[in-house]
Amino acid sequence: MAKSQRNYFYLFMLVVLVCSGMAGGGYFCYVSAAASVILMAAVVVFLVRTGGFSLSFDGNFAAVAVLACGYFVVCLWAVDSGMALMGGVKFLPVFLYYFLLCQALDERERLIRFLPVLGSLMTLFSFVMMQFPAFSPYVSVAGRLAGFFQYPNTYAAFLLVCMVIAIYQIHLEHVDWMLVAHMFAALVGIYLSGSRTVMVLAVAMFFLVFLLKRELRKYAIFCAGIFVIAVVVLAFCGVGAEIYQRILALAGNASTFWGRLLYDRDAIGMIAAHPSGMGYYGYYFVQQEMQTGVYSVVNVHNEFLQIMLDIGIVPAILMYGDIICSIFSKNMSERNRVVLLVLLLHSLFDYDFQFLAMCFVLLLFLDVRNVKKVKISVLTKGTVVVALVVITVLCGVVGISEFLYINRKPEAAVKVYGGNTLAKMELLSQAEDAGEMEELADSILEGNSHVAVAYSAKARAAFARGDVESFVWNKLAAIRLAPYQHEEYLDYLAALVYSVKLYREAGDEESARFCVERAKEIPRMLKAVKERTSRLAWMINDRPEVELSEENMRLIEEME
Repeated sequence: MAKSQRNYFYLFMLVVLVCSGMAGGGYFCYVSAAASVILMAAVVVFLVRTGGFSLSFDGNFAAVAVLACGYFVVCLWAVDSGMALMGGVKFLPVFLYYFLLCQALDERERLIRFLPVLGSLMTLFSFVMMQFPAFSPYVSVAGRLAGFFQYPNTYAAFLLVCMVIAIYQIHLEHVDWMLVAHMFAALVGIYLSGSRTVMVLAVAMFFLVFLLKRELRKYAIFCAGIFVIAVVVLAFCGVGAEIYQRILALAGNASTFWGRLLYDRDAIGMIAAHPSGMGYYGYYFVQQEMQTGVYSVVNVHNEFLQIMLDIGIVPAILMYGDIICSIFSKNMSERNRVVLLVLLLHSLFDYDFQFLAMCFVLLLFLDVRNVKKVKISVLTKGTVVVALVVITVLCGVVGISEFLYINRKPEAAVKVYGGNTLAKMELLSQAEDAGEMEELADSILEGNSHVAVAYSAKARAAFARGDVESFVWNKLAAIRLAPYQHEEYLDYLAALVYSVKLYREAGDEESARFCVERAKEIPRMLKAVKERTSRLAWMINDRPEVELSEENMRLIEEME
């Protein structure tokens, strides 16, 4: 590749990385959809012009290919095939970006050295935006700086990577004050993010770097001084004290820690039940059915477990095994080892790789080896062009649907892509007519039998038309799928009490007795839920409600 072509290649890859970072870190599927089309177009142009490509035939290729393909293949047995397909679109850019990186591996270093600049600019702009109420929701969460990732913890992890790069650049070249500024910005951003995990990792990283490199120890006092200055400046600006108090409050509240352990405990049980994965969003839909405490999260806060939940045990082991192999590779620089270690450790406490930008950053540091040239035929070129058309259509449909749903246009989202179950659930929550409610519920359950709210909606529709037996069956199905939703038990009991009254007024004692027997089962159902509840569930703020009030117990007794 000529020098001018390399420059264009570098700028293209940099723009893709920067844009994904600015667009919510690339968390949302519609960002990946746009990135997939752009990257695939670049692949087509490259292949048509060169007639061949370079590719690493090693663990990296296997891990990235299995990750990207796995999200498509899992659609065959996923909990929700429609949502699983969105996962395929979301992770397709990871493979495409890796493929393009293999065409000019030398350009990775230039991309890496730009990361501290990107981190500093993100911190500067997001900090300024945070001061204005109109922009604050886009760059902060509950008073914590989140950058353009809109998630403080992953934003802080990204800044820590930037800091490691800056430290090693100072060592390798000379004390450049711009690099010092980047380190200062990273420290400020990490502090304002309030991420305790990253703060602990930052301290551990400093000790590791200064332990490995004796000549860098003289910078230890220098770095500590930068941190102290950052805290003083923030305190002077009236921000530091607030963040400091928040960190102390978080440190004193163990609910988050126990909550993470509860997520992991339940996730392991789900993985054992579904070793081949449940597809994108499968964990979210099955979560209520198998959880042993009260919580609702889209992603488990452990990327290793998340990949297992999504596409299976083997792809997760392959992906993390590849990262570990890169860390211990003899070809790796010390800086890259430290960065990969930071990414690996933090991903075990959060869902970093759900962000496209973080996946791209990871690819920059992997030990790519055994690169070989491969020539392609005219038929292959034609196939790639067809693939571009297919990907464009697929990504367009899925990406536009998710974009419409996020922007509160669920009806339009479903019209564009009927597999968007979340949009259907939103429509279901807005439905008022019993017929429309039941139709939407049936549509949801046709593609996903694990949606408790759909059964609850069918129960309401059945009760509205006087079909008590159907109401009971659907309500029990909803409770089975979401046993910790205490409101469902109360709604169930209230409907049974009302039905008993009407049946007895009509002289139908047999039907009234049926409702009474169902009501008497409710305390036993709650007792079973209490017995399955993990000890961890009682150690977090959202504790389960597994008993009826005295008033409701009297209602059941009076029904006799």
